[in-house]
Amino acid sequence: MNSGPPGYQPDAITNLSHGPMYITEILTTYLRFSFIYVVMKLLVTGVPGTGKTLISKKLAELLNLEYINSGEYAKDNFDFPVEEEEIIIDEVQMGNKLEERENIIIDSHIPFKADKAIILRCNPPILLERLRERRYSEDKIKDNLLSEILDYEIYAVKELFSEEDIYEVLSESVEDTIKEIIDIIKGKGKSLKNGNHFNFLTEDNIFLIEK
Repeated sequence: MNSGPPGYQPDAITNLSHGPMYITEILTTYLRFSFIYVVMKLLVTGVPGTGKTLISKKLAELLNLEYINSGEYAKDNFDFPVEEEEIIIDEVQMGNKLEERENIIIDSHIPFKADKAIILRCNPPILLERLRERRYSEDKIKDNLLSEILDYEIYAVKELFSEEDIYEVLSESVEDTIKEIIDIIKGKGKSLKNGNHFNFLTEDNIFLIEK
């Protein structure tokens, strides 16, 4: 498995009625009164377009954790081959290296072991528009939509994590997404084991791929 498409770009998240400073102010206030102190390793994953990079960076800033992008980390620490402008990550070597690190947020299309796994999800019609904004090819868009509809990331994460440590979070609003993840860290979230799952396998969503 390779590192997948590039991490999510901030301008692909929509539904924001205020600027970045307003968002930071709200979330900082939220944390100040939450009395949360975080010592952990967190994986944030999901198909391209679900907001991994933006959400991971904002969480790292708010929770004082180190942000690690798997693709950039691989380039800086290994001599992995590159094919068609994408680095081919050796997941065993990478996983062993990341196991040595603490108090980090891993932003990765490939799952790596951590204390908890956050899988960002997005309704396919919204995901479709985000990927078009990135000017992905139609084939690449269809592949990513299919991955989201068929729960590809969930199956991949379940190879490393128990269901009680896997959390799906709908990533369509920056503020709501970050608040929900913070609640999960505080022990208030509902895991995959407890029935938290988004089912995107519908006729309407399949039609998005076929048309």
